[in-house]
Amino acid sequence: MKVWQRRLVLGVGSMAVVVILMAGGIYGMSASAVSNDHTTEAHDFDASIGNVAEGARLGDMYGCTECHAPDLGGKLLIDGMPFARVPAPNLTAGAPGGAFTDKEFEQALRHGIGRDGRKLFVMPSSEYTYLSDQDVADILVWIRTLPAVERELPDRSFGPIGRAMIALGKAPFQPDLIAADSNAKHLERPDGSDPVQLGYYYTRLCIGCHGPDLAGAPPLDPAAPPGANLTPAGNLRNWTFDQFQTVFATGRTPEGKTLDPAFMPWNVIGKANPDELQAIWAYLQTVPAVER
Repeated sequence: MKVWQRRLVLGVGSMAVVVILMAGGIYGMSASAVSNDHTTEAHDFDASIGNVAEGARLGDMYGCTECHAPDLGGKLLIDGMPFARVPAPNLTAGAPGGAFTDKEFEQALRHGIGRDGRKLFVMPSSEYTYLSDQDVADILVWIRTLPAVERELPDRSFGPIGRAMIALGKAPFQPDLIAADSNAKHLERPDGSDPVQLGYYYTRLCIGCHGPDLAGAPPLDPAAPPGANLTPAGNLRNWTFDQFQTVFATGRTPEGKTLDPAFMPWNVIGKANPDELQAIWAYLQTVPAVER
C-alpha cells in the first residue's frame, strides 16, 4: 500500500472513531431524558367534579380530538425519522394500560409525565399546566364516556438527529419547559365578568408557539413557520375584532395569508364561543408591544 493510501485509510479510520464516539456521547446524554423513570409531585385532584358536556366542548377546543384522533384512539403525530417518531397515545379505556386514573391523567396533562414515567415531548403540558382543576376534570369525565378503542400504535422513538437536538438542549421535554417557566401554576378559569382576565387564561394555551410574552418564537420543527407576534407591535395592531374572529372561521388573515392548521390550529380555536374569542382579543389589546 502506498504512503498516501495508508494515510487516507488512517484518516478515514480516525474520523470513523470520532463519529462513533460522538454518537455514543450523544446517545448517552439523551438517554436520561427519554427514559421512563420520571416522577412529579402529586397534585390533589378529583375528577368527580367534572361536567361531561363541557368536557366534550373543551376536548374539541383544546385540541384533544385534533391530536389524538376524533375517537381519541390515538394516531401517529410525528413520523419524521431521523428526527423522531411520536404517536399521540390512545386516551380511551381500550389503551394498553386501560382507562386513565385521575392521577395519571392530571400528571400527563398538566405536568408532562406519561403514565409510564416518561417525559412527554409533543403534548403541550407546558401550556395545559395553567388549566383549572375544573377544566381537567371536565375533559377526563367526558373521555370516560367514549367507547374503548383498540388501536396499534408505534412506540415513541428518537433518531440520531432528534437525540443530538435533545443532547444539545434544542428539543426540550414538557416538564423541563414547565420548570423553566417562573409563572407556571394551575389557575382557576375566570367567570368571564372581566374579559381581560379570561383572555389571559385562554392565551396561556398560545405561549408554546408564540412565546411567554406572545411576541413570537422560533419553531421547534424546521419545516414550521415561526410563531407570529401577537402583541400590538405585530400585525394585530391593524386588525379589528371582526377580522380577528374571521381568521378563526376561515384560516385567512387580513393580509391575505392562509394559515396551515397543522401549525396554527385556527380551526380548533374557532370552536371557542364568541365571548371567549372576545376575551382573548380584549387581553391581547393590553399586552405590552414587543418588537421582534
